[in-house]
Amino acid sequence: MKKKSQIQIGETIAVLFVFFILVVIGFMFYAKVFKGNLETEKDELSQARSVGIAQRIMFLPELQCSEDNVIIDNCIDILKLESAQKLMLDNSLYYYDLLEFSDVDIVQIYPKEISWNIYSRTTEDVKNRFVTNVPISLYNSTTRRFTFGILTIETLLK
Repeated sequence: MKKKSQIQIGETIAVLFVFFILVVIGFMFYAKVFKGNLETEKDELSQARSVGIAQRIMFLPELQCSEDNVIIDNCIDILKLESAQKLMLDNSLYYYDLLEFSDVDIVQIYPKEISWNIYSRTTEDVKNRFVTNVPISLYNSTTRRFTFGILTIETLLK
């Protein structure tokens, strides 16, 4: 009788040991899946921040072009752009609240290539960089002509 009960206790301990090993393996798998989902959400949040900064730039009155007091979508006035560079440099604290750590460039592609860096604020401890390119029209109000350009926003994430 004593031997039979010792065998049953040994079997019970073996079953419990296997059960706890399976629980630990399941927990490790769950932790990896959760970590992967967390990284994905972090990337999506970074992309949303970058797109939000792009939208803020497009709707800045310092850059928008208008004709007869009507605002033209996805358009930046070249004359305003040149004065906005100085304005953003002089009021860097105000624009930091809007644009955070980012680098904003506007490049005229056609008919000739011209580049403007209107905002640049960087940090040392950058973990991720996310670049958003937006096609835009550039309007020269003196010649009343449109040209083609690209707005590039490089968002730096700590």
